Amino acid sequence: MPFGGSSALELCRVRGRLRSGDWRGIVGQMSVSSWAARPILAVAIAVFAGVLAALPSSVRADGGVPIPAPAGTTWSIIAGYNTGTHSEADGNDPYAIDIVRVDDSTDWSQVLSPVDGEVTWRGLECLTIRDQRGYAHLLCHISLHERLQRGVQVRIGDDLGMVYPAGLALNGGVAHIHYAIHETYGGGYLAKSIPFIEEYALEGRELHDSDEYNLHAGTVFTSTNVPGWTAPEPVATTPPSDTTEPSPNTEPPEYATQPSNTESEVDSGPTWIVPDDAPVGGWRTVGVYQRTSVSGLFAILDSPLLEFVVHNPFLDTFHRFDPTDEASAQIAVQSLRPGQALWALVEPQARWVPAPPVAPQSVTIRLAAGVNMVSWQGPDRDIADALRNVAHLDRAYRYDAYTESWSLYIPGAPDFLNTLDTLKSGDAFHLVVKVGSTWTQLP
Repeated sequence: MPFGGSSALELCRVRGRLRSGDWRGIVGQMSVSSWAARPILAVAIAVFAGVLAALPSSVRADGGVPIPAPAGTTWSIIAGYNTGTHSEADGNDPYAIDIVRVDDSTDWSQVLSPVDGEVTWRGLECLTIRDQRGYAHLLCHISLHERLQRGVQVRIGDDLGMVYPAGLALNGGVAHIHYAIHETYGGGYLAKSIPFIEEYALEGRELHDSDEYNLHAGTVFTSTNVPGWTAPEPVATTPPSDTTEPSPNTEPPEYATQPSNTESEVDSGPTWIVPDDAPVGGWRTVGVYQRTSVSGLFAILDSPLLEFVVHNPFLDTFHRFDPTDEASAQIAVQSLRPGQALWALVEPQARWVPAPPVAPQSVTIRLAAGVNMVSWQGPDRDIADALRNVAHLDRAYRYDAYTESWSLYIPGAPDFLNTLDTLKSGDAFHLVVKVGSTWTQLP
């Protein structure tokens, strides 16, 4: 969970002690030195066994666990295994994941239990649920319902609360769900996390472990979480150490894994030859054509670039990413979607412009009220036609690195003002809308 200075596990430590195993200490302290005490102990153990038998069964988790959100909602891993705050050094949780919603706003999205079990601890924005195997499912950055106190039994699909927006929780400025499955040891403390594999495959997909940084970032799931949930058939992803060719993807598109920092699985089309007259050095606007992360895009471009500047239109903030600067780690793992765009700084003596998309595609983009940096994914088109279905459109403008000038389009403005008349495939530009909405580009 590379957002902010505190991990979710550290948050648990400062807000309360996890004591899911207190009963062991109580039984251990009972005196059994006299025969008179032994019947009492036997009765106590029998009663406790009956309580355990009455706990909700977790057999449905044998084939995996669902996304902790309502069925039909789509989520992406924005921070995967082995990040700055998903590590053994930071909370012993290298196999934690942070997920964000991609089909709607993550803010106040409903959170559902991914497992049958018992609430063994809760803080202000975190809780743990112990399943029948004894593993603790840690969920954080949630506005939890008051009823979810220690000892409460929950089942898969039960309502736990809603995701806190940025600024209302210790989520580092990004609304998300932190999810990890931990071993536990004496006293109920959390021990190391385990990967989402085998009986804990996420939505039937195994997330294998390796020492790769931010492993599985960009992987997208559609939740199937409902009461009475049954796990889908397991889908074993190729372990990162395996060098065999991946088998054809037979899953629906929403289950496809998007690589975050490799070109080997991306169809990049014909080799891009930079034009001889491409401008030298300076800033370029770069479109995003596939799901990836900021650092993943930098690796995919494999170009003479020094840094990115990423704009968040919902907070109206700009963030710098420099792959040589450790301070950029939080920006490195931010997810990017097709149709977004960013600024890239080219090395001073290098000629470079970004390649156009391999083929036109239809994408849907969330727009914030105000300025949004986007890219056109369709074929070359008259701008009025390309933007005809943008709700509450105010204007659009684009930077031309060849001429180092701006061109402008305002609906209904005279021709001498509208100097931006065509969008070419892959063009990155600024789109200004009066009201936030979504825009589906129609190729």
